Amino acid sequence: MKGITHFLSGLAMGSFIPPAVRAATATRLGLPGAEASMILVLGGLYGIMPDTLDFKLGQFFSVPDYEVEPDPNDPDPQKMAEILGKAIDEVWETGEYKKIQFYPIQLASNLWRQYVIKFDGENNEVSIVINEIVTTSQIPIPGTEPPDNKRVGVYKLKGKLLETHGRPSVVDIMSGPQFGLRKEKDYVVVEFLPWHRTWSHSYIMGLFLSLPIFLITWLLNFKIWWLYGLISLAGFAVHITEDLTGHMGGALLWPFFKRRTDGLGFFSASDPNINLTVSYIAIALTVFNLDRFTTHLIKIPFILFLLLFIIVPLILYWILIRKFLPQKEPVKPSTLKAEQAIEALKYRLQNEELMFED
Repeated sequence: MKGITHFLSGLAMGSFIPPAVRAATATRLGLPGAEASMILVLGGLYGIMPDTLDFKLGQFFSVPDYEVEPDPNDPDPQKMAEILGKAIDEVWETGEYKKIQFYPIQLASNLWRQYVIKFDGENNEVSIVINEIVTTSQIPIPGTEPPDNKRVGVYKLKGKLLETHGRPSVVDIMSGPQFGLRKEKDYVVVEFLPWHRTWSHSYIMGLFLSLPIFLITWLLNFKIWWLYGLISLAGFAVHITEDLTGHMGGALLWPFFKRRTDGLGFFSASDPNINLTVSYIAIALTVFNLDRFTTHLIKIPFILFLLLFIIVPLILYWILIRKFLPQKEPVKPSTLKAEQAIEALKYRLQNEELMFED
């Protein structure tokens, strides 16, 4: 889920603890302990910490075994596909874990050559498709794709392939993806972003990272020092739990079990409707908790509040979504163009074979 969603969820978790809410309002109420007025924000900050650790730290320590860095002046999709395919073949033959890094193709400060990586488990092949030039805003420039004979590269694999990401990967601006390759039973499994949601997405790591908060607040002689660490841990834990509803999951008990557990696959972490729903629930719960532990302006029971201000509005929202918006996740134009280019190449090759036979 998005960072703002995780932040609001961490904030909401802390709002269920009465001493934390009272401490957060200490300044306004003129009570002692005003130093605690930011305690709920601490839950929000720890709510975004797992992804922050990954994208600001973890990815830079994930060293690839293979690198695909296309020539900006003449990108060769067949050569790129062969590097990827041979890496997968090596894993198939040796059983060793490997990582491969793809880099973007930057042409100018505001221009990038887009390409698409496709893992085809059904046909046991990988493909690279070179697309148009795009701006940093990811707006394609029509007519800038290469000619058909220099656009698509396909490599037939020796073994069987299992891709867990679920869709082709588009590479254009800023940075490219990294893939982990491991052999599991009769397949080579492709892991999208192997540095993501591993050590940083562990409940044990959350406990470890909350220990400094316990220590600092104890040394500062805060009256409710233990509560700061508890709020931090709750914010960290709710992030990991939310991520389990998606596809990638996390390494929940790292370092004891380092394998990344698959998510439940209920929905995509990038789905704006899911992020809006979770954010709305978090805000509504935070508002209710802030009131019931301090001002008592909301006079209705929690169950009625839940029904009137959370369940009913969300049901109406999802009814409207299902009525007026498409049900399936829309296919990106770049991905669709790549699929069409691959099909066109296969069709041309089949015709050439038939002509040769004749």
